[in-house]
Amino acid sequence: MKKLLALVLALAMAMSLTAALAESQPVTLKVASIWSAETEANRAPFLKTLEEFEAAHPEIKLEVEWYEANQWKDTGETLALSDSLPDVFYWNAGGVLWNLVGSGDILALNDYLTPEIMDRIEGGTLTDMTFDGKIYQLPYTKACSCLYCNTELFDKYNVKIPETWDELIEAVKAFKAAGVTPMTVGGGDQWPTNMYTDIIALRFAGDAACRACYYKTEGATFKTQDWLDGVQAFKDLIDLGAFPADAASLTRDESEVPYFNGEIPMYVHGQWFAGSLSPEMQQKVKAVKFPAVGKGYDNQWMGGAAEGFCVAAYTEHPAEAFTACQFFAENQSKNGFISGAGLPAWKYDFSAYTDINPVLMQIVAETSSAESFLLWGNTALTGEDATLIGQTVYDVLAGNITPEEWCEDMETIFE
Repeated sequence: MKKLLALVLALAMAMSLTAALAESQPVTLKVASIWSAETEANRAPFLKTLEEFEAAHPEIKLEVEWYEANQWKDTGETLALSDSLPDVFYWNAGGVLWNLVGSGDILALNDYLTPEIMDRIEGGTLTDMTFDGKIYQLPYTKACSCLYCNTELFDKYNVKIPETWDELIEAVKAFKAAGVTPMTVGGGDQWPTNMYTDIIALRFAGDAACRACYYKTEGATFKTQDWLDGVQAFKDLIDLGAFPADAASLTRDESEVPYFNGEIPMYVHGQWFAGSLSPEMQQKVKAVKFPAVGKGYDNQWMGGAAEGFCVAAYTEHPAEAFTACQFFAENQSKNGFISGAGLPAWKYDFSAYTDINPVLMQIVAETSSAESFLLWGNTALTGEDATLIGQTVYDVLAGNITPEEWCEDMETIFE
């Protein structure tokens, strides 16, 4: 009897020791990244993020697979077919994300997102990562378009930086009267023109109506007075001579030369343009939100968070995978911005980093309280629809079609 009792006790101790050892062993997570190339702007900051994670979470071991962006998209879609996506992985937002959400491959994160975590995420950045109230992705960067104003020219000609549409029209007229071309655009490349038409349409029609059209939801239509007024407003700028006479034939690079030379006072473009400004120009340029038109959509922005990190729905370690996902998103946001790779999608005090591009800092301040972000039409739309919106805004710029015809042409995407 004593021998049996001793054996039972020995087995119990062995099992307890085995369990303790198992608990002390780090959990291993598989991770997929798209920054395999040494030239990728996000590679160095992500390597730093991985180092920070390993130091902060020794209980979690990472096995990182590196891919090129298109390679990972194809690989990820294939892995999803067999429920084999890695525990944590990079993915695009919007419709691309929805495809995996709809097939049940991505874990909803709501149960893990505490109020404290949510408070640290920049406003509006979860829009294209949320479906039916469930959050399936966390952003690490965001994009936006804004109005770049050369303050030296505004001061020289005593023109106010516009905050309203009427003030924008007055600024265009004042610069034209002084012999200065007010704005520039590379119409020959088409997509730079979308930077103008999209933000103007957003001001007139609002996020909900524009989003419905770009994502082709039931009942959406371009044939509304707001859409027509937005395209007409762009046509009004053209008719006032806001752009160079040959704007429709200029490439983006060609159109930006006179701005870099300090000859053009206003330019609507993405936040990445700030990184192209010389140190001298950075001291002259002020980035501001596009002027309001009085429709109540003043703090809505084009752009947003179009990519981030996800957790596979079938991960064996959901809590640890969320920890990694959240850490990657928040710290890559910080490290990427400090290195100049993109705008942060998480709130952080960057005041100690004195060498960050001041124009980028202005954009961060302007967008920190954004009501919403909407992906550009030629990004949200796909295939022939994306081609069509690029071609039709070019045709408006070139004078080939009227605003009414633009609305009619775009309506064909619903057929």
